Amino acid sequence: MKKIIGGFAIGISGVGLHMLALWVADTYVESFPGVTDIVMRQLPFIDLFGIGEILFLVLMVGFGVILLRDRWCDLGYILALLGIFYACRGVFLILLPIGPPLDAPEVAERFVLYPYAGHAFFPGGHVGIMFILTLLVRSRTLRISCTVAVLLFGLGSIITRAHYTADIAGGLLLAYAVWAFGERYLKKYFTPQQNALPQKETF
Repeated sequence: MKKIIGGFAIGISGVGLHMLALWVADTYVESFPGVTDIVMRQLPFIDLFGIGEILFLVLMVGFGVILLRDRWCDLGYILALLGIFYACRGVFLILLPIGPPLDAPEVAERFVLYPYAGHAFFPGGHVGIMFILTLLVRSRTLRISCTVAVLLFGLGSIITRAHYTADIAGGLLLAYAVWAFGERYLKKYFTPQQNALPQKETF
């Protein structure tokens, strides 16, 4: 229980720092310019905002079912990783306060559930947290399937102009870095040795 409480505390703290970073950027940055994305320019625009938000919630429920079934004892560790990811993302959101893609619809015209949607871009948060959860899935077959789903979600985010291509790549890289850090330095504090995954399980 102490490990779950500790992980929950790290998770909440990370989300809190993330939201504080968004508030600071929203309060003190005068404008959020859009930038050119050469990959996005080659892709058509398809409005998937509503579908994307619903799909994200469905996928998160799926991850919750899988991980709570197979890794309930690692819940504190999982929450800690998500908190660290959000805290790191908050730092980037302040350092790189960019606006939406140049041909993206106005925020008021989009169906979004996320606050500060006008400047919360790099690195991609939805893709990032889903990829961390994917890396924590024990079953190789499920992990591959989840990876495909995450990549397709990332592609959809680009097509619907919800994120730049760099946001998706950055979210995946940051997620992998946080997971690798956790596996090497953090897991031993949250996960009993007998529950640890084998060290060498790769894609």
